Amino acid sequence: MPDGGARKPGIAEAPKPRYQAVKDFVLSRIATGEWAVNARIPSENELGPMLGVSRITVNRAFAELAREGRLRKVPGVGTFVAEGKPRTGLSSIESIVDEIRARGMEWACEVLSLGLVPLTDEAADAMGLPRGGRVPGSVILHKGDGLPIQLEERFIRPGYAPGYKEQDFSGRATYEYLREVGEVTEMEQTVTAILPGAPLARLLAVGPRDPCLVIRRRTFRRGDATTFSRLTQPASRFELSGRYRMQDGPGGHFSH
Repeated sequence: MPDGGARKPGIAEAPKPRYQAVKDFVLSRIATGEWAVNARIPSENELGPMLGVSRITVNRAFAELAREGRLRKVPGVGTFVAEGKPRTGLSSIESIVDEIRARGMEWACEVLSLGLVPLTDEAADAMGLPRGGRVPGSVILHKGDGLPIQLEERFIRPGYAPGYKEQDFSGRATYEYLREVGEVTEMEQTVTAILPGAPLARLLAVGPRDPCLVIRRRTFRRGDATTFSRLTQPASRFELSGRYRMQDGPGGHFSH
């Protein structure tokens, strides 16, 4: 059905693009609970006639909602209400590939750098290494449905993960390789909010005033820092979460 014609129920007349009106309609149904988490929603072919818009309009709305983590598209099955944005745990190490795919998005990446890389001062200090050196490392831009989700900058202590710089990370996560060959006895993470500079904003396809989250992660083997990672993601496309037992953390009061 063409986008013109009589007004249809569900989309009020407003000075906004039609795809945005479709997004608002979908989000309103999710907000009221009419479309619950993991529920299958009407298809693009079904929703278009319902709202008096074209399938192309609905497709764009669905694609944007999937990138925002609100919908999960399962090829050949349908479109479902997602649990939320791609997320990472505060007390665990997760694979960004698994997190992106769990939201029903197609993962892809660009390997921007791989080999012996210059240590940043931040990485050298975090790993207890002399400044100005070079270590195995990588810079990888992870995407979900073509949209940048995370810029991963990783530095490896020499000798910790032999063969790291010879790997092909265009089809697998660095996390997977390090889990296979490395040994981790401790992990430390900190999170900071920043505004991106121009080069970072271009890589992540965000504006200069769009906040980003930076996770700084160190892993240890028997007290020695083995890797340092700086993971940067647009705040609007990512989520941090964690759940803990009180006795497991500092100041816990329920251990008896």
